[in-house]
Amino acid sequence: MKVIVITGPTAVGKTKLAVEIAKYLKTDIINGDAFQIYQKMDIGTAKPSPEIRAQIKHHLCDFLDPLNSYSIYEYQKDVRGLIGQMHQEGKIPLLVGGSGLYLDSVIYDYKLEGHGRSKELEEELAALDNEAVHAILMDMNPEAAEKIHPNNRKRVLRAIELAFEQQAYKTGKNIPLYDALYLFLTDDRDALYQAINDRVEKMFSRGLLGEVEKLFPAQLGIQARKAIGYKELIPYLEGKITLEEAKEQIKQATRNYAKRQWTWFRKHPDIVWVNISRSDFNKTIEEVKTLIDRFLSS
Repeated sequence: MKVIVITGPTAVGKTKLAVEIAKYLKTDIINGDAFQIYQKMDIGTAKPSPEIRAQIKHHLCDFLDPLNSYSIYEYQKDVRGLIGQMHQEGKIPLLVGGSGLYLDSVIYDYKLEGHGRSKELEEELAALDNEAVHAILMDMNPEAAEKIHPNNRKRVLRAIELAFEQQAYKTGKNIPLYDALYLFLTDDRDALYQAINDRVEKMFSRGLLGEVEKLFPAQLGIQARKAIGYKELIPYLEGKITLEEAKEQIKQATRNYAKRQWTWFRKHPDIVWVNISRSDFNKTIEEVKTLIDRFLSS
């Protein structure tokens, strides 16, 4: 079964491109972002607008109460079901998002197993810093992550291993379950960082602070409150830092996240890199359409 994945660092333009590609293919979008699953968390997660979602159906987006957790195993199971369903409907599944572990758990041979330390798993995590590894544990087991400091790498890694044993373990390194076109949008680093900073400013002008104030503390669960843009504003709401400090922390955290996304996919064997053109995004759209046409005809 053929599947198309559009990924890349935050603020690179994945949503803008994906909407045009979904229209071109007459298909739906499957969300591949770990936090856009949550209701009421719209501005901080850069969730596609209701207008966009009215034009193009988005699966696994804006469906979960922020008090609830959603494991990578649940995501894998749900997306694989959607892929089969969409193929039956004659649609090409289009996965869009920047959460590499979530996307890989769908495309590659991750499945339930019950044994210990994995050389493949160690290799995948070795390239990531402590914060990135801890963020993965937070996605998989928020309760365990809350109890372990990010700098205690040994304990974090062991907790991830245990989570994989219980949820989704990669049994065959780099063995895809689908015929997938895996597109990674990229940009000049300075241009991307400027786009990130601009987007954070725009989020505040659109009401990010008010969005977090409405949710915290009663309506933000352990997993949801780890989203960038929310976790940095919590100390501000608690009177521990200034608003300007929180804003700068959001910018820095988002830039760091973009670095981790580059790191995760740089080692990827099947990625097709697409350098975007911010000055002429239509050029990028046409380039991706050509890649997709070639893929679908092969």
